[in-house]
Amino acid sequence: MLEALAAPQVEQAETPKVFLATLSGTLKASDNVDVDLAGILSDHLLTVTPHANAVANAKAAIAALAARRAAPVEEQADG
Repeated sequence: MLEALAAPQVEQAETPKVFLATLSGTLKASDNVDVDLAGILSDHLLTVTPHANAVANAKAAIAALAARRAAPVEEQADG
C-alpha cells in the first residue's frame, strides 16, 4: 500500500497535435454542427502551428462558404 502512495499513477499528457486532432474530429462528428464550418476551423485555426494569416484565411474561407450558400439554387446547380 505504501508503494502505491509513493508512486502515484500519472496520466500521459496529450500532445497539442493529438489534442487538436481529437477536438477537430469531435467537432465535425457532433450533432447540430455545421460540418463545412468545422472543417474550416480545423484547417485554419485548430492546428499546432497555424499560418501567420490563419485568421484572415479562415475569414476568407467562411465568406466564400457563405457566398456559395447564398447563391440561388440555379447557380449552384450550374457550378
